[in-house]
Amino acid sequence: MERPGVRRVRADRGAEAPPDDVWPMTVPAVAQLWADGLELAPGATVLVGENASGKSTLVELLAQALGRNPEGGSANARFETRRTEPDPLPLVVERSPGAPRWAYLLRDETMHALHAYLDEGHSAPFRVPP
Repeated sequence: MERPGVRRVRADRGAEAPPDDVWPMTVPAVAQLWADGLELAPGATVLVGENASGKSTLVELLAQALGRNPEGGSANARFETRRTEPDPLPLVVERSPGAPRWAYLLRDETMHALHAYLDEGHSAPFRVPP
């Protein structure tokens, strides 16, 4: 039986709730994540929605909750091209018992910068000049 690494992501109810009239809480997908959490089944999860519906913002928040770079990569890939991500929300990540903590994020929007970072053999963070 396959165990998902992450079963659920939910708001940390012990933390102060972010204002609901300030971005990213004004994004319906983010407000729903905060209110209801997100259950993840084993296998791949695909987010589908209209342009500007909050898919990328949701993925960025999930990546931050998992300790990953919201632009892509592993926990050790700490590059930043141009900051557009929201500040992290106080989210709790619920993992399956004994599930690995390894994760990797691939993003279409930042794949070229991640590939260049890895191809150059960087082990320290880098920043692309504005």
